Amino acid sequence: MIKHAMIVSLAALALAGCTDQKQELHSNANYQQAYKGTGSKFVQPGWTPGDRNSWEQELKVRTQQGQNEYNKTAH
Repeated sequence: MIKHAMIVSLAALALAGCTDQKQELHSNANYQQAYKGTGSKFVQPGWTPGDRNSWEQELKVRTQQGQNEYNKTAH
């Protein structure tokens, strides 16, 4: 009987470790749009904090030049 209770409690502990944690986003009252910047003086040249158009252009350039592995390899 004790052996049975021990097996049941071990199984319960094992299954408790398999539960899924909540993965929802938490509200952040201080959230602002990324293109508005952080107020830091260390920004990429060509990007003006608060200018959405220049933000999008910098993202396009970064994607093509820095994150596109095809462009980095010899064709």
